[in-house]
Amino acid sequence: MTLEMSNGRADGRLWTREQVLTLAALISCLSIYGITISLFTPLLSLILEGRGVSTTVIGALAMTAPAGVVVGSFFISRIMRHLEGRNLLVAGVVIEVVLIYALMMTDSLVAWFIIRFLGGLTGVVLFVVTETWMIEIAPKPHRGRVMGLYNTTLALSFALGPLMLSFTGVAGSTPFVAGMILMVLAGMPLLFAGCYRPDSVEESAFGVVSFLKVAPLLAIACFVVAFKDLATSSLMPVYGLRVGLDESAATLMLFFGAMGGALLQLPIGWAADVFDARKVLITCALVAFLGALVWPLVVASKILLWITLFLWWGFFAGVYTVSMILAGQWFKGVELATAMAAFGVYWGIGAFAGPLIGGFSMDLWDPYGLALVMVIVSGGFLIMSMRKALYRSRSPS
Repeated sequence: MTLEMSNGRADGRLWTREQVLTLAALISCLSIYGITISLFTPLLSLILEGRGVSTTVIGALAMTAPAGVVVGSFFISRIMRHLEGRNLLVAGVVIEVVLIYALMMTDSLVAWFIIRFLGGLTGVVLFVVTETWMIEIAPKPHRGRVMGLYNTTLALSFALGPLMLSFTGVAGSTPFVAGMILMVLAGMPLLFAGCYRPDSVEESAFGVVSFLKVAPLLAIACFVVAFKDLATSSLMPVYGLRVGLDESAATLMLFFGAMGGALLQLPIGWAADVFDARKVLITCALVAFLGALVWPLVVASKILLWITLFLWWGFFAGVYTVSMILAGQWFKGVELATAMAAFGVYWGIGAFAGPLIGGFSMDLWDPYGLALVMVIVSGGFLIMSMRKALYRSRSPS
């Protein structure tokens, strides 16, 4: 097969060996990193619980890494204008190994807060560089499938961290050593990646804050997906127990939802390639809204509940997948990197707001407030997604 290339990037319909190797390397790197993220969040929480630390402090430590992500997002696109992409990724992997070693070598809670914040800054580098690179080199006719595959593998990797923790245990250095080994493995695929600089290195016409004005549809999409993810992950099992499900069934609500969030991204990405991405986004928003209406009504039937949650979670996650595809259509170069950084900021805001508002709503209307909030959030985004004028970027001025 032949393919026209510009600076190693695809601008035709066919694939080259370099593209395939680079995309495989980037997806592999970030997926292994995803296992590491999902390993250390519960690990540190369980260690602190064993020490008798308050849940307030445990929760605060868990939010330190996302805080680092938000802060780092304001600077990463500027850094990418001057430094080559693969070197940034390798540096991020090395720094992450050092940070895990530092976690293992100290019991200081203050030090853990600092290390986790720095880990969030490292996460910005790994996610933004990887996602920008993938979007730019994926052939346009196949970009949706690439983003779908990426989000599927990443979602599955997040499920493997806690599973791995069940084998390593919490005590001693074993889980930390496992984490360092994982990060070394994450860096190895980068040997097969090419070099990368954004298509355009001119300064972006907008920043991560003004991205809300430039592309409000994409910014709000990131917010609502994170809002739903964190609110349901933290509160749905509580909802299940309060409506009469046993502990196992309440936990399985998350399992089947998460499986939908992982397995449906590739077909949703394929649909965005074949059909109009706008129509696919509206479909995802519609199913997200209908699912929010239905799942509280089918709790009494476990089979219907599992199927509903699988579809609801999967299509809700598809909002994010299609938003990434639209970002690739609207932005290039450093502006695309800025857009990906903005995704992280608005995702982080949603991640903070979801559990807070969801928990408050359950206190006001126990336990149905959570379902009501999901209906309001998904319904609001559905209305927004149907506005045709929002399907183009705007001037930040």
